Amino acid sequence: MNRKNAIQLKNQNQTAWNASKEFRGIILGQTKYSTGKHKIKIKIDQFPNTCTEENAIYLGVINTKNRENLINSRDYEGTYYFETYFVKNLLESSKIKKEENGKEYSEKYPKNIKLKENDILEILLDMDQKTIAFKINENNLGIAWENLPKSVYFFVFLAWMEINEKNQITLI
Repeated sequence: MNRKNAIQLKNQNQTAWNASKEFRGIILGQTKYSTGKHKIKIKIDQFPNTCTEENAIYLGVINTKNRENLINSRDYEGTYYFETYFVKNLLESSKIKKEENGKEYSEKYPKNIKLKENDILEILLDMDQKTIAFKINENNLGIAWENLPKSVYFFVFLAWMEINEKNQITLI
């Protein structure tokens, strides 16, 4: 899903950056996860220098049944994700969010987890146990959500209004 070519890919489609001041982009994975344990690792290569809600990254999963709603109307219902806003090369704030019948926040995670350039954020899916957890640089933050839907897809939302090709993330 790439509204007005907002998302640009490079490095054999492993690195993404938002090339549009006016539009935000969403990357949806092609693999449906319904069983087993899975790890998705993302390197934060560089952040924007301005902290606003427009400079954000959401990394997580979306319920399979809600995938088309996200594509067609940017409706985030059925998503579970790590949300970040950036300022001057440090994460300004973070939320572990679930959007299911309204916004809900995981109480299990500390507030304002600080990230820096070159940090690795890892999504840990256990579809047998129906849980999602996150790691930062091998530091396991624990389970954020239990009772995930039967199947999910990986997704990334990039909203960088400060255009700079170096503000990017890389799937590793």
